[in-house]
Amino acid sequence: MTQKRSAKRWIINGVLIIVTMSFLGISLAPMIGAIFTPSHDQANQNSPEATTREETTRKQIEGYEAVLEREPKNQTALRGLVELRSQLGDFEGAIGPLQTLAEINPDEPGYRLILARTYMQIDKRDAAVNEYRTILTTKPGNVEALSNLVELELEDERPEAAIGVLKDTLTTAETANKIEPGTVDTATVLWILGELYRTQGRYEEALTSYDKIDTIDDQDFRPLVGRAQIQRSLGNENEAQTLFADAAAKAPAQLKDRINQLASAPSSITEGTENNTESAESNDSSESTESASESASESTSPETTNGEQ
Repeated sequence: MTQKRSAKRWIINGVLIIVTMSFLGISLAPMIGAIFTPSHDQANQNSPEATTREETTRKQIEGYEAVLEREPKNQTALRGLVELRSQLGDFEGAIGPLQTLAEINPDEPGYRLILARTYMQIDKRDAAVNEYRTILTTKPGNVEALSNLVELELEDERPEAAIGVLKDTLTTAETANKIEPGTVDTATVLWILGELYRTQGRYEEALTSYDKIDTIDDQDFRPLVGRAQIQRSLGNENEAQTLFADAAAKAPAQLKDRINQLASAPSSITEGTENNTESAESNDSSESTESASESASESTSPETTNGEQ
């Protein structure tokens, strides 16, 4: 269970990664947020209004199905089915049209990302992993697929496999970037790897990753955040605060408040070793994490991720 708790802490600490990636133009926000979030409270589902809404939704579904009988690859109808079936909780029913959309748009990873998340909704983890790996065969630098694959490996208590995924990406990055510049954001992959090492308590390896980022861009603030969290975990709060301040000074305006929040947070939230107490997963830290995540969750459809590599 320790590795599962570590995975959760890694996700908590990954909030800053998510916000950072969004600033860099790489959407890490759940692209199915608007689709898979119920639009009405559970308590109101038995109300007359809810019944009417469901009836309307089912009629719309029938309309899209009729269109697809004539035009099996009509993307508007396919997307409509995914959204409406998901709103009704019919995730199994969303799989088919998503698979078709992914096949029609092989160069658009967004549909496979949504497909992978849908598989997770119905507890088909292996299918989700396969979708993430399929994305990475053609888009090795797709950070959302990469980070979600790493997260799944951590949840399965396979930290070395998670590290291997990131190392493999770094190994092929130079070649991939020569073929198509910008395919892999090496600094970002190094940052995720460093964070993974840090939350495993492997500080020397984390620091090595941060140092490599410095050689790519010595103005990148993320290594300073990582080093600050390591110093905090070691009980060196003064050194940590200095590093946080340096990171905030280098960070773009959109991220300064996030770094300051992290600097002022209780140290238990950012520690990644097994000595963390259960308070690191308290409601307060979870709420602050969700709030930060929501600020980065602006993408709700594959069309918003065309710049994704």
